[in-house]
Amino acid sequence: MSPEAGHLCISCSIFRKEIEALQASGRLDLPVEFLNSMLHLVPARLETRLQEVLGAARTGEPGREVVLAYGDCCGHMDTFESEPGTARTEGINCCEIILGRETYRRLRKEGAFFLMPEWALSWKQVFVSQLGLLGPCARTFMQELHTRLIYLDTGLLPVPHETLQEASEFLGLPFEILPVTLEPLLASLHRAALSANHHD
Repeated sequence: MSPEAGHLCISCSIFRKEIEALQASGRLDLPVEFLNSMLHLVPARLETRLQEVLGAARTGEPGREVVLAYGDCCGHMDTFESEPGTARTEGINCCEIILGRETYRRLRKEGAFFLMPEWALSWKQVFVSQLGLLGPCARTFMQELHTRLIYLDTGLLPVPHETLQEASEFLGLPFEILPVTLEPLLASLHRAALSANHHD
C-alpha cells in the first residue's frame, strides 16, 4: 500500500498540473482539493480558506490524515500542520518544494527569482495589479534583490517564451529556462503522508 493511501491532500493550485500528472501516471494515490494560488496575495484569506477546508475534511471523515501541499504561506501554517493527523510538504515556498532544498538554496543565493508555470502567465497581474510595481519602480525593486528570472519548466505546459521575454524587459532582468523533474515534489508528498500517519 502506498504511504498516501487513505489521505486527503489540500494543495495550492500552483501544483495542479504536476500533481495531476503524478496521479495520471499512477505514482501518486492521493485525492486532492486545490485552492486558488492567488490566495497567497492575501494571506489572511488563504488562512481562512485553509481553516474552512481542513474543518470540512475533519467533519466529513473524522481521523482522516491530511497532507498540506504548501510552503510557509500564511501566519498560522504551523498551527494547521501541528493538528493531529496533519503534515505539510517540506519547503518555505512552492519553488523549494519543486526544486528540493539544496538546488533551491543554491539558486536563491545566486540571486534567482523563480517563476512557476501558473504564476508566469499571471506575472503582470501579480506585479502591477497586486503589488503596484510599475516601470522604473519595478526594475529598481527587482534589480536590488535579484540577478535573473528562472522559469521552472516541469514539462507539462508549453514554455511561454513571449511572456517571459515581456517579464524580462519589464523587470530589467535576464531570464532562463530550467527543466525540472517532479521527483522532489513526489518525494515531499510521500514524506508528508508518512509523517501524517505518525502525527496522531
